[in-house]
Amino acid sequence: MSSPGTLSSRFHEYSRTHRLFGERDRVIVAVSGGVDSMVLLDLLSRERGLTLVVAHFNHQLRGPESDGDEALVADRAREYGLAFHGGRGDTAGAAARSGAGIQETARNLRYAFLHEVKASTGAQAIATGHHADDNAETVLLHLFRGAGLRGLAGIPTVREDDGVIRPLLFARREEIEAYAREQKIPFRTDSSNQADDYTRNALRHKVIPLVQELVNPSAVENVARSTEHVRALFEYLTTEAQRVGGECLSRNAGGGMEVALRQLKSLPPILREIVLQKAGEEVGVRLLSAHVEAVSALMSATPGARVSLPEGFEAMRERDSILIEKPAPPQHFSFPVEPGREYRVGEGRFASAFVPLPQPLPRTGGMTEYIDADRIAGRRLQLRSWREGDAFIPLGMRGQKKISDFFVDEKVPLHEKHRVPILETDDGSVVWVCGRRIDDRFKVTAATRRVLKLEFSSTENA
Repeated sequence: MSSPGTLSSRFHEYSRTHRLFGERDRVIVAVSGGVDSMVLLDLLSRERGLTLVVAHFNHQLRGPESDGDEALVADRAREYGLAFHGGRGDTAGAAARSGAGIQETARNLRYAFLHEVKASTGAQAIATGHHADDNAETVLLHLFRGAGLRGLAGIPTVREDDGVIRPLLFARREEIEAYAREQKIPFRTDSSNQADDYTRNALRHKVIPLVQELVNPSAVENVARSTEHVRALFEYLTTEAQRVGGECLSRNAGGGMEVALRQLKSLPPILREIVLQKAGEEVGVRLLSAHVEAVSALMSATPGARVSLPEGFEAMRERDSILIEKPAPPQHFSFPVEPGREYRVGEGRFASAFVPLPQPLPRTGGMTEYIDADRIAGRRLQLRSWREGDAFIPLGMRGQKKISDFFVDEKVPLHEKHRVPILETDDGSVVWVCGRRIDDRFKVTAATRRVLKLEFSSTENA
């Protein structure tokens, strides 16, 4: 272990090597009152040219103890002559309302507050007190939970997407504590950190000490070195995945992510995993290795096969792709329509009108159709959603065909078929699969005298 006197110089060198901040940067220092963040504040105060803002979030989980943490941090900020921003929130109440765990809720509230302070002060970065022991614990948690290569990369020194930096990630907990004693830096100990109730605490107090005793005293340092290599590998593979991901990822009209099967199958498994995780991130779900394996299995499944994912998301095998989304229940509808009026159908529009017989009959392409009005004389029309078993005689054919099979031929995505309106008569005869094909029995012929023009538009083909 390095002596406390060298921690400041190593801190400066680590920050310089990783380009954590510039000489005139404004940095939010997240200070909980614990030894790690209090030492971080002291070390940052010794860096020249930085404008520091101290931020503390009171989670209100430990009553007077939490208030004491806040008071200490506020006092210490005044001693350094730094601006102090305090925030607080009912963490237990928020967790109960959301159904999430206390630790997850606390983290979300804390980071939301820190980003608010960052935005309001115009700061370039948020510095947190994560250190090498935190990194080792995180890697083990990810390893045991099956987080894949990304999880084994550990805690990043810099999070480019939101400006969070970890200048203490090189240091061991014991040398941080030694520095605090040497410099007489006050700090408070969170009583909940002494219990083994939380998984991370159990790793900290039981698993890692046992590994250091039985396997290698330098286990934490070795994990830190390994994560540097894994992170470099992961960043390289991520760059490759982004390059190929542009060829196989696309967002559909409903907000889900479509992963093209042909391109996905051509990827090596490790790139496939990163691409699928990226697809999940785009719609807001984190996929662990087990989830990726389940989604990958859809490549050889039949269309319509589904896999449940966390937080209500699912992956579904389409005909030429895998769709990842949080599905809304199918919106079934059925209502009467009259010629000459316009109707909203979900995100689409349906209209019809009696018109003179066009000469010649134009090629319509599906969104506008003409039918023989006398074929529907005396019958009422209605628009409804598709139902299993629906059949019609597609224009140009003689025999009936199930609409579900017609959708397959037309390459209508499975998740879209409930959104395609069906125009039918009150005796159950399908007139038009809207936007796709009319029934051959209602087509305009040489004997046609009256014509009904049908129109359908949707956001998909607008």
